Amino acid sequence: MSPLDRDPTTLVRPPGGSRPDVVVSGTGAVSAAGLGTAALWRAVTERRVLTGPVTRFDLSGYPARRGAEVPPDAVAGLDALVPAHRCLAARYLAAAALEALRDAGVPARSRRHRLGVFVGTVMATRPLLDRGIGAGRLAVPAGGGWARPDDLLAPLRAVLTVTGPAVLLAPGCAAGNSAIAAGSRAVAAGEVDVAVCAGVSELSLEILAMFTSLRALADDTVRPFDVDRRGTIPGEGAAVLVLEPGERVRARGRRPLARVLACAAAADAHNPTRPHPDGAGLVATVRGCLDRAGLTADDVDWVSAHGTGTPASDGIEARALARALPGRRRPVVSSVKGQLGHPEGAAAALEAVLAVRALTEDFVPGNVTLRKPDPACDGIDLVEPAGRRTPVRTVLSPAFGFGGGVSTVLLGRCDDAAS
Repeated sequence: MSPLDRDPTTLVRPPGGSRPDVVVSGTGAVSAAGLGTAALWRAVTERRVLTGPVTRFDLSGYPARRGAEVPPDAVAGLDALVPAHRCLAARYLAAAALEALRDAGVPARSRRHRLGVFVGTVMATRPLLDRGIGAGRLAVPAGGGWARPDDLLAPLRAVLTVTGPAVLLAPGCAAGNSAIAAGSRAVAAGEVDVAVCAGVSELSLEILAMFTSLRALADDTVRPFDVDRRGTIPGEGAAVLVLEPGERVRARGRRPLARVLACAAAADAHNPTRPHPDGAGLVATVRGCLDRAGLTADDVDWVSAHGTGTPASDGIEARALARALPGRRRPVVSSVKGQLGHPEGAAAALEAVLAVRALTEDFVPGNVTLRKPDPACDGIDLVEPAGRRTPVRTVLSPAFGFGGGVSTVLLGRCDDAAS
């Protein structure tokens, strides 16, 4: 047993050890499906694969040339929603936050509550440098915005009043879950009344170049958990969950969408780009979440897997999930990255938004691009491509980051959740 197994990570624990009633009151999204949570859920349940040829950059010299871009009409639609900004990610974030606050019934402009912002990202504003990449030397954009990560929050601050902390986190592709955990802790501790928790990413030529050098890109389709998987495909977007104390939501006559049951984080520090072969960090966070929530493996109705479609990672994740969730039945697992690609900093937050919808709709999205399951996945129950209509009361959503970081969130249905 590793030290990670013995120490089940950092958990969301309120003062005095009592369980906080931290709930999700609203969601928002900008994705390859377009603007809005409804567009995202519709695309996923309609089994649409949203990856395709990249149009934003010239990739003629690259062996893999596909991405999951926010559609041009959705980018144009941002003009009516949020201020102009050179960084698309900053605008995605502001638009998703406004939608989530409207969904929650929380005014964006108010000093009557303590509103904090917790944002996870990988590249922040750095994709601005892409515009200076050409045949000659790098033409660094004037103004230095690419070197000021906090400029990512500028359009957000322009459209809502931040009266609490503004925190920017960059733990790799686990960023969205890390933001949810930070916001949940702040709500549970009474530091904020409203936590705007987000993950955001902009398609980046640097990311495409990095994954190309790692030989980690698929040249056709992302196929999580498939024996013939070839790699991942980068994506982009933003997703926001508004978290509040449950009693605050109910006091204004609204019903929560879901509860944050537990969050956990660990780092196995095994390799800069590959997880520990035993999935030690993932196992620790899953066990930590279940311990905190007082639940067992059989209580988990869906694992919204990290599932990037890379040969190195998916088998490790499948075996670790089987090990961490031993019960009367195999854990039910699917990954939406076969449809959305891998939106890096936005991935976990987008998956959390989909988890909330799964809880309210009693539907588990399928492994849409799966053709032939890898035998390494025999210990898990891979959801068929069509998805599965079934009661969903708890969703476990793990996310990995380079360097061995893992952040896992456990969400549950509220007894008085909106139907």
